[in-house]
Amino acid sequence: MNILFIYPRMFHPQRGGIERVSDLLCREFVRRGHHVLCLHNVRDESRMDYAYPAPFYFFPRQFQEVEGNGAFLHRFLQEHHIDIIIDQDPLIYYKLYPFFQALRGVHAISVIHNNPLVIYRHLGRFMMWIKGKNTFIGKIRKMARIIRIPILKYDYKRALESGYRGMLLHTDALCLLSLKFIPELRQIYSKDLSRVIAIPNPNTYPVQENTDFPKKKQLLYVGRIEWRQKRVGRLIDIWSRIYKDFPDWELIIVGDGPIRQELEQKASRIERVVFTGWQDPDPYYRDASIICLTSDFEGWGMILTEAMTFGTVPVVFNSYAAVTDIIDDGKTGLLVPPFSRKAFARKLGALMKDERLRIEMAGNCIQSVKRFDIQNVADEWEKTFDRLKSAGNQ
Repeated sequence: MNILFIYPRMFHPQRGGIERVSDLLCREFVRRGHHVLCLHNVRDESRMDYAYPAPFYFFPRQFQEVEGNGAFLHRFLQEHHIDIIIDQDPLIYYKLYPFFQALRGVHAISVIHNNPLVIYRHLGRFMMWIKGKNTFIGKIRKMARIIRIPILKYDYKRALESGYRGMLLHTDALCLLSLKFIPELRQIYSKDLSRVIAIPNPNTYPVQENTDFPKKKQLLYVGRIEWRQKRVGRLIDIWSRIYKDFPDWELIIVGDGPIRQELEQKASRIERVVFTGWQDPDPYYRDASIICLTSDFEGWGMILTEAMTFGTVPVVFNSYAAVTDIIDDGKTGLLVPPFSRKAFARKLGALMKDERLRIEMAGNCIQSVKRFDIQNVADEWEKTFDRLKSAGNQ
């Protein structure tokens, strides 16, 4: 089949989770004999240093110029005989869908990579991030934003409802990462959800042939160091509660972000915290015994399946619906009620003390995560392609 991926930015796998997943799918579809193209808005010279698996093209206009981009997309689909569109950011592109509705044989799949209500749920907290918030001017700004939050949330939800309504009116399938996000989706769009499907993100790493990973007494975090979502500061707080009880353990933080320096300063008051910056996480996954995730929310949580491939046991706040698709609490990891640092420290400490349990869980992780191997996930995508094509031929 001729498959077109649409996303604002080029799929450089080291620049984000959606990029990494899309690059992996592109490679697998090409390997299976499909013809794959990618269409983007942003020509980013810093992303040109990568051997992309598929040719890439660019929309001629800015995001908001629907008419020009829509006409271009219509011609593009015809010229390249596209069968399947995989839209990786449909809330940006859904207004283009009417431009190809009349094209016979073209089927669109709109992929939602997070909880459909995630921004709405956290909008108030996002708005409270104000530099110098303890100064007089900062306090005035904070009060002004508090007054505006209900209005902005109301407007945002109406825009969200309009977006999903427009999307579901024209798309052939709305793909969530987990069916457990459907209750949130129903709060935005409660009509016919028969076109909603769920396909998980594929694991970045293939199934490992050698699963004898000699583990070090290390806790690990991999990802962005920022406050809006990942909340790595919580992990520093949790470590500060237990580090004295575990003098032969250390906390490794792989990644970078806007509050790294602030957290390094905070961690300097306690022991055995290592910030590595951005690194290839592979050797860290192989070495660490436990992966920790203290985020407010996630769409999937790719670092969990990546780490589990190498027998690294996850301890995670149960803060998003899809986490229970990945972790069987007590068997392939530990889930902690959000957002109790005390409860997290207690569960984490118990696992650190129990080597036999860690070894048992590590083996369970390696077996369980095979479900998300790229071969299995690509099979699900191809079943969806075939189903849409069959329905279109009836």
